[in-house]
Amino acid sequence: MGLFDKFKKKENNNWENAYIGKPNFYNGKDSKPFGAFALTEGTLTSFPKNPRLLYKVNNTEVDEWKLMLVSTTNNGVLGDIDYYEAINRLMKFVIDEKDNNILIRGLSLEELNEVLK
Repeated sequence: MGLFDKFKKKENNNWENAYIGKPNFYNGKDSKPFGAFALTEGTLTSFPKNPRLLYKVNNTEVDEWKLMLVSTTNNGVLGDIDYYEAINRLMKFVIDEKDNNILIRGLSLEELNEVLK
């Protein structure tokens, strides 16, 4: 690892420059709320490991969570996946962890599609 690689890694680990993933809430088929986060291509992003511990809707626990994968190359949504399954698949792209949060490096279109498979 060269000197410039060391600086590059430090820059990519910068939590202050990361997009902080915040959920949107929707009503599911059974009228129960579900939460959804978005992960956008090429964006350094922080997500909670377990959003169930952090969010409620009208004092109701949210049991269903999804991650929407968004492509800037294709200019649209690639698809969605169960949040907890997605987090497991994304662990190989995590560059740092702090408390209940993970920091995911910006992913390419190919890597986003890999998460959906």
